[in-house]
Amino acid sequence: MSNYFNAAKKLCFAVILFSAAGYFTSCSDPVTNTQDNVSFSYMSTTDSTDNAGILNLDTVKILLKDIKLNVANSSDEKNFKVGPYVLFLDLSSSVNVITTAFIPAGTYDKINFEVHKLNSNETVPDPDFADLLGRYSVVAKGTYNGVPFVYKSDKSASQKLNFPNSLVVTEGGQVVTSNVTMQVKPYIWFIDQNTNEYMDPNNPDNRERIDNNIKDNIKANFKAFKDNDKNGIPD
Repeated sequence: MSNYFNAAKKLCFAVILFSAAGYFTSCSDPVTNTQDNVSFSYMSTTDSTDNAGILNLDTVKILLKDIKLNVANSSDEKNFKVGPYVLFLDLSSSVNVITTAFIPAGTYDKINFEVHKLNSNETVPDPDFADLLGRYSVVAKGTYNGVPFVYKSDKSASQKLNFPNSLVVTEGGQVVTSNVTMQVKPYIWFIDQNTNEYMDPNNPDNRERIDNNIKDNIKANFKAFKDNDKNGIPD
């Protein structure tokens, strides 16, 4: 009989512990929903000046780092993608979703990022961004007057792009509904701002001006906007 009562006591004690654990679990802070709720897309433009097809790009890669969204009316920033991240442009003018992430619900009015040259201690994500001569932030391949070229820039530049209309992000669910599209105009890099003519990327004398276009005229090269329907037009 004593064995029966001992077993019953153990069973009751186990039930009490289990119930208490359930109580404290239910009273703890709820688990934060981290379902991806924002997508990041890009679109690129083709020839932006009429020089009779003298310059043609077929490959453009940009190394981005520290992509962040800025909370509206504040200096608070939320990480979207730390990077480095290779933006491999499809030069077809279509909108391409490249990644998604979770961002805390709120209203955001700009995107921040860095066009980034790899440091010596960083892993090379694409062999085009490093060779015996150095490490690079931008790689462009194409032809000038029918002659092939490979242009590599080691310029880095931080940029903050304002959205024409603020991006409102909700907690998220099964479908990502918020989207940011970045428009990139790589042909501008090779235009002489004084003559509006393309510069030969194979000519070393043009290197400084092309690099300055990449670094200093980035506001003309990049635009970012809310584009929830992903049609390449600001919402």
